[in-house]
Parts: sequence; C-alpha cells; structure tokens
Amino acid sequence: MVNNINNSNTSTSSYSYLQYKNKVTGLASGMDIDSLMEKLMKAESAQMEKLQQQKQKYEWKRDAYREVNTTLSAFEKGIFDNYGLASKWNAKNATSTSSAISVTANSNAAGNLTITEATAATSGQKLVDLKGTGFTNQSTLADLGIAGDGSIKIKAINDAGEYTEKEIEYKTTDKISDLISKINNSGVGITALSSTDTISLQANSTGKGADGSIAITADSNGVFQKLGLTDGTGKVAEGANGSMVVNGVKMESTSNKYNISGYTINVTNNISATDAPAKITSTTETKTIVDKVKEFVSTYNGLIEDLNKRVSEKKNLSYQPLTDAQKAELKDDEIKKWEEKAKAGLLKGDSNINKVLTEMRSTIANYGSGSDDMLAKIGITTSKVWTDNGKLELNEDKLMEALEKDPNIVSRIFLGDTDKGTKGFVSELRTPAQNAVKSIEQTAGRASSAEDSYALGKNLKDINSKIDDWKDRLKGIEERYWKQFAAMESAIQKANSQSSIFTQ
Repeated sequence: MVNNINNSNTSTSSYSYLQYKNKVTGLASGMDIDSLMEKLMKAESAQMEKLQQQKQKYEWKRDAYREVNTTLSAFEKGIFDNYGLASKWNAKNATSTSSAISVTANSNAAGNLTITEATAATSGQKLVDLKGTGFTNQSTLADLGIAGDGSIKIKAINDAGEYTEKEIEYKTTDKISDLISKINNSGVGITALSSTDTISLQANSTGKGADGSIAITADSNGVFQKLGLTDGTGKVAEGANGSMVVNGVKMESTSNKYNISGYTINVTNNISATDAPAKITSTTETKTIVDKVKEFVSTYNGLIEDLNKRVSEKKNLSYQPLTDAQKAELKDDEIKKWEEKAKAGLLKGDSNINKVLTEMRSTIANYGSGSDDMLAKIGITTSKVWTDNGKLELNEDKLMEALEKDPNIVSRIFLGDTDKGTKGFVSELRTPAQNAVKSIEQTAGRASSAEDSYALGKNLKDINSKIDDWKDRLKGIEERYWKQFAAMESAIQKANSQSSIFTQ
C-alpha cells in the first residue's frame, strides 16, 4: 500500500494540483497539456506537501497530548471524589438498642456508648384561645382596637440557623389571618397558625434562649399584647435545652443532635432513669472497604497502562500523513486504517509522561516510609514483573488482617492523619498528575487556547505561514508554465501555417 501511494499516477487521480485546466488546448502540438501540467505542478508542490504533512504531525501530537491531559485530569479529580473524602471510606454501621435514639457513624466512630437518660430539646411555643374574647381569625386589626397602620419586629432563629429580626408591616384593615400569613412569609423562623378559636406560634428551632425563643422587639400598636401573645415584656415563648447522660457524663444541647466519638446521635424521645438505657455500637463493613481499595488499584493500573503504552508505542516510519492527492485515491476506511498506523508512537519516549510515571511510582514507594501507615501495610505493593511497568498489586488477605487490627488504617492512609499532620496518599498522588497537566498544557494548550500561547501552537502558526507562502508561490509557477505552453502552442501553430504555404 505504501508503494502504491508514494508512486501513484496523478494523471488518473481525482485530485488536481492545478488552479486552472484547459487554459491551453494543445491542438497545435497534439500534446495533453493538462496532464503535463499536473505532473509539473505535482513536482513543484512536493515541498509544500512535506510542510502539510509536518503540520498534520503537529496537530496529531497536540491532540494526543490533550488526550493525555484529559486522562490525567479525570484521574486526579476522580481519585479525590472517590477516595479522597471521608464520606467515601465511611463503611461503619451504627446501632442503637432504643427507639428513642437514632444514630449514624462516620469513618472514625469508635467505642461503645451507653445513654442512661435523655431529654429532648423543645422549641418555644405559644397558644392563645380566642373563645370568649369575641374575636375570630377573620376579625380585622381595627376590630381589636388598633387605631392605625403599623409594624411588628420579631426575633427568632431563621431556617438558615441564623438569629434574625424581621419587621412585619400591617394595616388596620388586615384580618388576624392576614397577619398570621405575613409572619409565616417573613422567613423569621416561626410557624404561625390560626383557626376560628386559636392562634399559635412555634419557633422552628429548639433550645432555651435565642435558639428556641420568640421575642417581640417592637410593636408600635401593641397588636401582640391585644391578641394575648405577649404580656408586654417582649417575650412570647422560650424553648428548653435537651440533655443526655452518656457513659455517666451529662451533656446539654440546644438541639437534639449530638456529635460524640464519631457518632451522630439524635434524640427522638425522652429516656428516664428508670427506662432501659440506649446502647450504641458500631461495626466496620470490611468487605466494603476491601472492594473500595480494589477499585482504586484498578483505576490506577488503568492509568499506568495507558500512559506506558503511549511512551513505548513504536513509530511506523513507513506510514506518513497522507497528502490530499493520496487521500483522493483511497476509500474512507482505507484512510482511517492508514492514519491509525501513521499516528502510532506520537508520544514515544515523551519526557512529560515519563516524568509523571516516575513521580507516581516514587509516591507509592515512599508514602508513609518509616511509619505504620505504609501502603504495604494494607497489602498494596508495586508489581515485580517488569512488563507491568509499575502497576499495583493487592494482597486482600493482608488488607483484611490490617483492618481487623486497625479499622481506621485505610481511611487514615488515603485521607491523612490530622492528629499527626500528615497528608493523605490521595493528596500526594494527585500532585504529580496536576503538575503534568500544567506542563503538557505549555506544550499542547487546551481547546480554547490561543495558538501562540503554547509550543505546538507556535509551530503550527509558523508552518501555516510557510504553507500560505508556498500556495502563493505555486500560483505564480503555474501561471509561468501556462504562458510557456501558450507560447509553444503559438509558435507551433505559426510554423504549421508557414509550412502549409510551401506545400501549396
């Protein structure tokens, strides 16, 4: 196939090197001028075609680099999302022996807890019975004796957990139910209800003091006092704090949620001293962690295999980029197969890729060196088979054994140890990948990069300029040839005319 393409006969090709055809007919000389011109211009275009082939190589190499960057970026972001967050290693199940206590465990939950007493926190609430007052929720504020329009300022904890104050404006023509709606729509953190016979206010948060209280800081016409919602001191209602006795220690909170020893505990009902205590325990789902580590090893090995293939793939020197003339003689599938071979080895021996491979191998070999948190401790080692080119191997038995002795060892290695101030393995491994992406971008840019902002882009800009110069030059060369053939035809025609005179 190579010889067929390189020695193709352009006279039968659908591709033409000519800007114009049939500018000289060849009637006088009897020559096929177009065919002669094709051959001449093919020879003249050889240098430009070499430039076009080099341009194609630059573009292929740029695209190959960008594919590598896509792979590296996906890898470093993927290992963070899947293995660099504490939630991803939370394979612990927590149980409570009491329906009054619900519990979840994070990855560092440890020990057993016994809750002997628990009191749920409550929110401030106020209920007013309208019976006998002569008012219903359809009464207007004017009916209450409110002489003019005004406003009320209310303080409470809003839905975002912030202590906030809202001013609620009203008119004397508003009904009690209208005022209730305005309170609900204010976002102040209160749920207000009204019916024919009652009005109620309840703080959305629990706890004593600001957390679960409802306070009136301004009431221009005393509306809340007339409705019986406050005695005039400004306080409407106050909640109560919750408490628990955990392993003999009393704890108090404004909410019903407690974070203790890696457990998140929610009090849903009270537990008295005479009730059975709530016992909280956790177990590690070892198989889940093992599967997660296996998944990581597979992900890493996939990256290593891809990068090693790119730097070791042999070049096919017999397959150069096709010229437009050569493509014109081939079918689409033939072009595709040819270009697949021509693209082989584009990044063979590339220093950027070899560097990131070396740095990742070094990270794996040295992580946790001299400590109990080496990767080998959890069964992760580098393959000793040289053809594996640094792939990882996992000894599941060793990993299971390590987890039985220390349930937190895997999360500590992958995430780091905050107590010792050590970085996690995932963080360490991301660094060479991120550095490689930046380095490759300097060579190949991004899809959105300006052409002169990266090395290969500058090469492409330069070679495009040279190709444009050649196109202009070839136009002039072709015009010269056409003029020469035209002069030849004219001379032959003149000679033929003179010859015919003598024959007469």
